Amino acid sequence: MKTRRVSGSEAFTEALRLEGVEVIYGIVGSAFMDPLDIFARAGIRFVQVRHEQSAALMAEGYGRAKGVPGLCIGQNGPGVTNLVTGLASARLNHTPVVVITPAVPSTLMGTGAFQEIDQIDMLRSVTVHQVSVKRGERIGEAIRTAFRAALALGGPAQVDIARDFFYDEWDEPELKPFQYRTDGRRGGAPAEEIERAVTLLAQAKSPVILAGLGVVRSGATGKVEELAQMLGAPVATIFQHNDAFPMNHPLGLGPIGYQGSKAAMNVVARADTILALGTRLNAFGLNTQYEIDFFPQDARLIQNSHDPLEIGAQKPIAAGLLGDCAAVTEQLIAALKERPVSPDLAAVKAMVAKEKQAWEAELEAMSAIDAETMHPRRALLEIARALPQNATTVLDIGNVCGTAAAYLRPERPGDYLGAGSLGGIGVSYPTAIGAKMARPQEPVCVIIGDGAWSMTLQEVMTAVTEKVNIVAILMNNGVYGAERRNQYDFFNERYFWTELDNPSFSDLARDMGAVARRIADPAEIAPALAEAFATEAPVVLELMVDGKALSEPYRRDALRHPKRHLPLYQN
Repeated sequence: MKTRRVSGSEAFTEALRLEGVEVIYGIVGSAFMDPLDIFARAGIRFVQVRHEQSAALMAEGYGRAKGVPGLCIGQNGPGVTNLVTGLASARLNHTPVVVITPAVPSTLMGTGAFQEIDQIDMLRSVTVHQVSVKRGERIGEAIRTAFRAALALGGPAQVDIARDFFYDEWDEPELKPFQYRTDGRRGGAPAEEIERAVTLLAQAKSPVILAGLGVVRSGATGKVEELAQMLGAPVATIFQHNDAFPMNHPLGLGPIGYQGSKAAMNVVARADTILALGTRLNAFGLNTQYEIDFFPQDARLIQNSHDPLEIGAQKPIAAGLLGDCAAVTEQLIAALKERPVSPDLAAVKAMVAKEKQAWEAELEAMSAIDAETMHPRRALLEIARALPQNATTVLDIGNVCGTAAAYLRPERPGDYLGAGSLGGIGVSYPTAIGAKMARPQEPVCVIIGDGAWSMTLQEVMTAVTEKVNIVAILMNNGVYGAERRNQYDFFNERYFWTELDNPSFSDLARDMGAVARRIADPAEIAPALAEAFATEAPVVLELMVDGKALSEPYRRDALRHPKRHLPLYQN
């Protein structure tokens, strides 16, 4: 095999170029300045963020939106410690990310050198694979291994490189991605498990399909639709994955879980057989909601996941289907053609339509509120009506943002990026910047609360510098809403450290170079959004909503009414 002479920086950059890397997020640092010098010649865009936490979050947003690994890098020591939140989010969201962690010189490792920490040990719990480069000539191999791992394992893969290795020289061959990895997709489930599942489905009187992240990632939505038609099975989506199946489909019910669709939860509660596709069935998303304990305890559960550790972990199963969601769904379709069932599809669709109509009427009634201070539900109703059909929406965590689940009905897989299982506050704006850079021709917006906004608003400057025309919908209610609601329910309305004394965020955004507008009238939301999505610059729409109007707490089982025994703390 033909080789060529390279330096460490060239081997590093070439490995990225041959993988087709377009963007890498970080802040300039001396530890990787040598390769950074040649990124532009390789066609790699370096996006300088204002905080490395945002670099990892942007890489995660890019990876979630594009389906290829997003890349981030940090200066050794403090730059790397700042990446942890974004990497943890990517790991729990199964997002492919490659994180580069330049280290102190190899000759100083273990001496307590300036900015030295054990970067491998620190990131072990937030990565799916780690490579520590021990010799400069292994840099290219390490990068290739990281891409293989990020795609195959679905999460962040770390490459740790002593900074002096970028100056080493050696001869190495040029390898294209097809020579060292696949796309990471797995095959289907064992034939006997498919047979067991099909037997259960054929016997079902009221089957329901739950569609999760695996449906989106494997491109299985169309196949799930075909399977649902064959079974006469309504389809609900898993919490935070509204885009796994369209609610406007005659069998689509919308999301279960926090502030989801009552239609979905009522139908799921009556199921005798549940087919859970592409999901680990996160226990948080199965919590009682609207006083509906919707996951039926006696239903037979057929669960599909790509991870064997997830199957049966949350609920007892009648059959487990380990494998790629799309491949497994195809297997079920093929097997059912050999053993056809005859559902009354018209009756099922009529039942679904009736449930959805009832829920739509209830949601409309609780949202069409004219008040002196804008009700957050009214704001969400107007936002949902005004969003472009092909918009990608990124959600932060929080009371108002969580309530948005009931209103947003994405029609395409990948258009709804929830806060994810980490539930980090403030993560959504950088994530949305990454998603917009992955989908530059499509509208991307983020719905975020004022507490969350305070944590990463500095990245408006990054969006302005990089000309990322993202639309931020900032719900300013002057409180940490989720915690405020907990204090209402569990602390006898004693409010402590949940009020926010905010500046004018729209003025701040304008000072950073964005287009900004403060809105207090719900009638202004639709025209403001239309104008925002037509604007080439980043836009911040600051919606002033009522901080006293809060939805249910995220979970009533997480807190208790306090008991105080010592006189000092009573009353």
